[in-house]
Amino acid sequence: MTDYSSASDEGLTERLRLFGIVALDVSIMGCLVHAISVVALAGPEQLLAPAMYVQVAGCIFPLATWLLCRQPRRASFLRVVEAIMLAGCALSLTLMGFLLASKNPPHMAGASAHAIEQSLELNQERFAVISVYATSMIYILRSALVPSRPLRTTVLGIGIGVIIFIVPFVHHPGTVDRNVRNAIATFALWTLAVAVSATLSSVIHGLRKEIAKARRLGQYTLGDKIGEGGMGTVYRASHALLRRPTAIKLLQEGRAGHDAIQRFEREVQLTSQLTHPHTITIYDYGRTPDGIFYYAMELLGGQTLQKIVESEGAQKPGRVAGVMRMVAGALSEAHARGLIHRDIKPANIVIGERGGIPDFATVLDFGLVREANEQPSPELTTVGTIVGTPMYLAPELIQGQAATPLSDIYALGGVGYFMLAGTTVFDGDTVVEICAHHLHTPPAAPSERFGKSVPPALEALVMQCLAKDPKARPQSATELAEALTAAIP
Repeated sequence: MTDYSSASDEGLTERLRLFGIVALDVSIMGCLVHAISVVALAGPEQLLAPAMYVQVAGCIFPLATWLLCRQPRRASFLRVVEAIMLAGCALSLTLMGFLLASKNPPHMAGASAHAIEQSLELNQERFAVISVYATSMIYILRSALVPSRPLRTTVLGIGIGVIIFIVPFVHHPGTVDRNVRNAIATFALWTLAVAVSATLSSVIHGLRKEIAKARRLGQYTLGDKIGEGGMGTVYRASHALLRRPTAIKLLQEGRAGHDAIQRFEREVQLTSQLTHPHTITIYDYGRTPDGIFYYAMELLGGQTLQKIVESEGAQKPGRVAGVMRMVAGALSEAHARGLIHRDIKPANIVIGERGGIPDFATVLDFGLVREANEQPSPELTTVGTIVGTPMYLAPELIQGQAATPLSDIYALGGVGYFMLAGTTVFDGDTVVEICAHHLHTPPAAPSERFGKSVPPALEALVMQCLAKDPKARPQSATELAEALTAAIP
């Protein structure tokens, strides 16, 4: 059982790394303040005093913690690193305070032995409280940044308390007996710090358990958010028993409407039957008691085609034909089962390596239709009752006709054009303007529009997919895939 609310080792590493860098910043700031004070009050030669060496050495512990946590580590290793860091910081702060307290101030030179002793006792009390206070702040900060069970926080606090009391006694036997007020103040302050830290750990530990419970969907536990669309949000997820990478998409009933959720559920049932290698695999689906519909799918590596073209620009013809051919293969199976994608676009195509095959395209979001109440925008909006992306919306859909396989082929032609030219077929400031272009404006071939050298057969095929009349397009995804193979073998 972990002390960190079942947090992943990676998450614990990140929190401990954050704690290390914050503690390092505080330590460096303390060194600077100490150095400025020493120069101003005692002269530059006092910078070489033992207390300054101890304070600088104290920076090593948070620095080492930060360096060790720059990559994921096992939780057991991280707990040891945390304990050593806290003990090292407490040791350096306590020893530094005692060294400062033991130094006879310059203005006491020539004073009586009784006066010097009184001054040393006052220094011991003052610097002991300051060092314990500084250690307390670091320990409370640890409880906020690195959540753990209250018992662990208390046990660590007791261990650090032993260091705080033992160091002065070992360095100068009789110190505690000679200054009872110092011991009482130290004990009271550190006890309060441990109590506050344990309470803070208890609260944060409880909140993390509540959050973990809220982020659990059946056998799945949600992780980080990895994407968001017009109708839902995608999270990294883990299954209670299985080890395969999984992504969960949540579709909020309040955002989509009850009827739309029911339609999505029927379509996911059909989509889960698709087995084409270039179609994303659906593992599971369900609905929570509070009305959130979700489905689990494979977690893909790589990038979306949208991001690739935005960062790299126009793609080579061979890559264009290859990606279009893979997407056409996925559409061919879906169309044969009566499924229309309705939202083929670069953002719904992921390119990555799979089974040692580079540039492997996977099509996302089969059969998911978006609602018509979205905020209109050129990138994602609706026309009538059919929702798609205007940049890739077939003319017949704009006219209110039902979606067909040829609508997906038009959208795939738009994707091919985007890859060849590095920009969309039509531009516009509004959705209406873009839709008007799809309805009435003949698209300019990439070679004519940008002066690019494009293989004639590939360019002609892309332009055929973008025909206004569905009958003028390739009449099936299978036919398109065959034509792409002939265009660029």
